[in-house]
Amino acid sequence: MTINLTPEQERRIQAVLSRGAYESVEEVVEAALTAVEQLTVPGFAGTQQELDTLLAEGLASKQPAEDEFWSSVGKQTDAMLAEHKTGPRS
Repeated sequence: MTINLTPEQERRIQAVLSRGAYESVEEVVEAALTAVEQLTVPGFAGTQQELDTLLAEGLASKQPAEDEFWSSVGKQTDAMLAEHKTGPRS
């Protein structure tokens, strides 16, 4: 799918990237889609302001992307396994 952005949309995306909140345009688009999904999915009992606050908190949390998370888990697991293998044997 090809998406054509207006100059204003491109400026806004670049502003988000320059603040370091995301590392790529794809991450910004994913966050925007998530926000739209949250707004359009029925069942959220809070107000729009509460939803906006939660979204802002999530964006500011700098949580790792899924692939970064699993890569981190893999590295930690490898380190634990290496430590176990080199530890004292009974």
